[in-house]
Amino acid sequence: RQRMNDLELLEMYEPTLRFAKSERFFPMAVEPYLEHCTLSPYSPESMVEYLEYREKYADFLSARIGHLKNENFFLRFVNKKFDNSSAWRWLLAFSLVGLVIGWLFFGLTGVEIDLVISFAAALFLFMLASPVRLRIIPSALAVIAFCALSFAPLRFFINPSGQINIAIEYLIILPIYVAALFYILIRILQFTIDRIIPEGPGMIMDMLSSATEKVAEEAYKQYARILKKDPQPVYYGRVLHEKDSHDNRWTILQYHFFYAFNDWRLAANGMNHHEGDWELVAVYLKNDSPYSVLFSQHGSGSMEKWENLFKVKDEHGADTPHPVVYVALGSHANYSRAGEVRSPSMYEPGKIQRLMFWLDGMIHFLFLWLNPHQRKVAMDAIKEQQTHVFDEEVLANMRYAKDKYVVRLPLEIASGDGFRIGPHLESIKEPQTQSSKLLKWQKSRRKTTLPALDCWQRVLLNSDCDWVQYKGLWGVKSWLNEESGPPGPRWERPRKNQTAAQERIRWGSPLQWLEKLEKNLHS
Repeated sequence: RQRMNDLELLEMYEPTLRFAKSERFFPMAVEPYLEHCTLSPYSPESMVEYLEYREKYADFLSARIGHLKNENFFLRFVNKKFDNSSAWRWLLAFSLVGLVIGWLFFGLTGVEIDLVISFAAALFLFMLASPVRLRIIPSALAVIAFCALSFAPLRFFINPSGQINIAIEYLIILPIYVAALFYILIRILQFTIDRIIPEGPGMIMDMLSSATEKVAEEAYKQYARILKKDPQPVYYGRVLHEKDSHDNRWTILQYHFFYAFNDWRLAANGMNHHEGDWELVAVYLKNDSPYSVLFSQHGSGSMEKWENLFKVKDEHGADTPHPVVYVALGSHANYSRAGEVRSPSMYEPGKIQRLMFWLDGMIHFLFLWLNPHQRKVAMDAIKEQQTHVFDEEVLANMRYAKDKYVVRLPLEIASGDGFRIGPHLESIKEPQTQSSKLLKWQKSRRKTTLPALDCWQRVLLNSDCDWVQYKGLWGVKSWLNEESGPPGPRWERPRKNQTAAQERIRWGSPLQWLEKLEKNLHS
């Protein structure tokens, strides 16, 4: 093994990535991404440096971002302005023409019809043009329509016409109407919980974000165009050799993956969106023998011992040295098992995200209480937790009770039933689950563009690479940290009152990262 060069060693243990069926973004090369990006400073110091370097380098983004010393910069992948002013002008013109025609031929009734049609058209145009997630509006209109159909006949019973016998009206028609009304209201409640409430957190987050649903859709289209020119998935490999205090020899094989966009909220009702996404899988060899694999997950990570991992099988059914990694839909967090993860403890959320988790847990608790078949779960929680029944951890555990009318956030879907990147052998028998069982039809069947090739392009990464030195954000900076682009593979996210960007522990001290995650595994 010592005779192997770094690329051969990386190839020997390179992971196989399995994605969910409706995944839109896959590991790509950095250079095509940078070709579409603009660079922006967001502090006085970075503005001065930006002006100096813009004059000095013509190919600023493609080859020189590593020369920037300040960390207060961000890249913008989607630079399109969502302008539909011409459509609004046409709508105004048609509305005025319709107003005149309606008045001439139908009088006041024609004017009212024109105003209703114009309002509906304006609302539809607003939903199409707005960068904010507004799918809640058609759902809300549907609920209003349901309510109107439910309560419209009340006038018939309050003011009897006298044309129908009173006994028939109140003893036959009224009970049938009340039963139908009750059924419709139950369906309204189900529709509200099933369609409107799940869109609410996403809408709130989009209003506070620079990486909205509209930007996510445009990022997908832009990435799909890049795939036509660069159809092969890429990983950036890095090999480190270290010794611990017990004189054990460690070889750390790092596989860095770059994605153009994290659309977790749009793909699976997750809790964030952001341009750019750096993820990592690391294989640790102890005294030349595989020891463990570490997985990046939402800024932190987890580890699995080598013997517990599922590995790619060869044609004889024996394990190869290629671990199988399940990539979560939209968020690209890496997991060692196929399935779903629902827990606010998977990473440290911000205050707004924690509030969303808590509200989701409250909704779950109320529906357990209202459901006769599951009320015992809520009662047991009250008896066991007493005054702590509404704590975050308790409400989070409530999500595991079976109830189809509950939002359950956040949702990580690492199903592995979609695109696969890695070595193909005669028999591929790798566990997977069905993401369609966890998603609504529109999400599980959404349009995707897959890479034309499903094998890796390997790029050896080292500290001399220019863009590795870039300390800024690989995406737009938003008001919320969780909605901002991530830092690169080497640096931590810039923080207030820091004199310089800090190096990631997994880059500069990989054995400390292993020790930290190993403690978490045992605890």
